[in-house]
Amino acid sequence: MSKVTAAARYARDLVPEEVVESDLVRRLYRPVGRRLGRPVPPPPKVLRTLDELDEMFARLDVAGSESDDALRREFLTFRMEVDFPLPPDPYSSEYRQAVFELYGWLHGSPYSTANEDVTFNTATAVDTPFPFSTQSATTVGEHLMGIGHIVRRMNLPPGSRVLEMGAGWGNTTLVLAQMGHKVTALDISPKFTDLIQKRAGQINAHVETIVGDFSKIHDLEGQFDAILFFESFHHCPDHLDLLAGLDRVVAPGGQVMFAAEPIDKSFPVPWGLRLDGESLWAIRRHGWLELGFQRNYFVRTLDRYGWQLDWARLRRCIWGEIYLARRR
Repeated sequence: MSKVTAAARYARDLVPEEVVESDLVRRLYRPVGRRLGRPVPPPPKVLRTLDELDEMFARLDVAGSESDDALRREFLTFRMEVDFPLPPDPYSSEYRQAVFELYGWLHGSPYSTANEDVTFNTATAVDTPFPFSTQSATTVGEHLMGIGHIVRRMNLPPGSRVLEMGAGWGNTTLVLAQMGHKVTALDISPKFTDLIQKRAGQINAHVETIVGDFSKIHDLEGQFDAILFFESFHHCPDHLDLLAGLDRVVAPGGQVMFAAEPIDKSFPVPWGLRLDGESLWAIRRHGWLELGFQRNYFVRTLDRYGWQLDWARLRRCIWGEIYLARRR
């Protein structure tokens, strides 16, 4: 690395994250990148019909058969724009209904939480769960960086009681359990909770597992020092109901962490379906719910329920964005 390059990177790290990630800086970088001979990816192709989308999926199948990295690169090549106006009040039942009407059009049938269940070989996943199953240095490396970022930012006292909602493969669950925390993992899929128990048994860690959807927040007993959503909150079909239930189960002085969630100041609507390539693939092909949130809406909504947010980001890591909520 040249001294000029090293100095430039050092200077970049001194600039606030909001400036580095601003639309203005991104627009300025494109012509600069061309002058420096750096690869500048073309803008994603805009699709407008389901036929166009299904044609694109044929390319995804080919890329996926090559590697996980190739599939993820192909996700970046397209997005969708649809003429589907939303009512003005994002807190209204009419707004929510419109969001799920768009989902029904994209997926081909109405949303059901049963769509969030997954199919995988448990025996294989015990040894090589996601992200290790991808065999991608980028995906595995950034996922582990994201978990480390979560643990560091939570900064929990030893023996804390933690609830992970939508725990999935259980990677973060097991890290927290190995640290000696009393961890409860909730997931809608019994296959995931079974996998977590089997993985915990391999390392002699104790984890309580609960099968249930996000509405289970109203039935949980006791309180937790921390509640964690790691790339799961955006699958909740009624996020307002979920947020309303948090206060009851968070202990005084406790925290709620939203990690790697699609909360973006440039998101075009207060909340709704994401129409990037990967989200479209997840919605139409698998039936998963893929919501996004405008940052101002998210902050305002948490404030309505009595929570104050702090924001932190691990640069150049797709799992590195964190919103930490504490009672106002």
